[in-house]
Amino acid sequence: MAYSDDEQVKLKKGNTQSAIEFAIAGRWKDAAGANKAILELFPDDIEALNRLGRAYMELGEYAEAQKAYRKSMKLDPYNSIADRNLKRLEVLAASGVKPPQADGQGVASKVYIEEIGKAKLVSLTNLASREVLARVDAGDKVNLRFGPGILFVDNLTGQYLGTVDTRHALRLIKLMKGGNKYSVIVVSSSDDKLAVIIREIYQHPTQSGQISFPARPSLAAARKPELDAISADEGEPGHEHGEIERSVEESDEEEKLNNDDDDDDDDDDEDREV
Repeated sequence: MAYSDDEQVKLKKGNTQSAIEFAIAGRWKDAAGANKAILELFPDDIEALNRLGRAYMELGEYAEAQKAYRKSMKLDPYNSIADRNLKRLEVLAASGVKPPQADGQGVASKVYIEEIGKAKLVSLTNLASREVLARVDAGDKVNLRFGPGILFVDNLTGQYLGTVDTRHALRLIKLMKGGNKYSVIVVSSSDDKLAVIIREIYQHPTQSGQISFPARPSLAAARKPELDAISADEGEPGHEHGEIERSVEESDEEEKLNNDDDDDDDDDDEDREV
């Protein structure tokens, strides 16, 4: 059946939305079907090829996943999503690892927001093997599990992925024992790095007023009392000197934060894979 250009655009839009919703719900067969429907009309749609590759990878159909990602790479040699997942597929195919069968294990939508005090981006330590990490992708839901002084992160089937650093772990364990609940979503994953965002989703009444992720005071804020004391001792000129010194420190701090933000830009394309 032939479709007009307008009809094709509408069909693509509808199937794209369906493909994303199926992926979020973990309905990977349906997600694959929706993306294939797009490719029937638009065979060179790179985003549909990336989503199809992800769906096949989740279904354990690695040869089909590689086929989709290779076509995507041929159309766009700088396609970081396809390049990254082709490397993962090489590891998976060599190891014989198959995807865990967890119903509804989809990807999370629009969760990469760090809320002050409520959520924190954390890079895990003591990571699992490359074969295990190859099965982890941005948007995956994972779980926290605590032991004596250690906070583990597992996938939904209970497989170990890594641990939370001690500074955050000790505080979170105390709050979890007190009844707090947290959701954890993978933000980025590679052979040697796994970053997650941990979000407080329930605060037990007994933990009222306890902040999950206290903010660290900035360098400028930490120095302010000392500078004010100098200004008070030396009079107005000293006060002006203190204001200048604080401004320089605040500028340096802001530049550092901006540089940190630039480092995070590498993860921006993770959303597009869903």
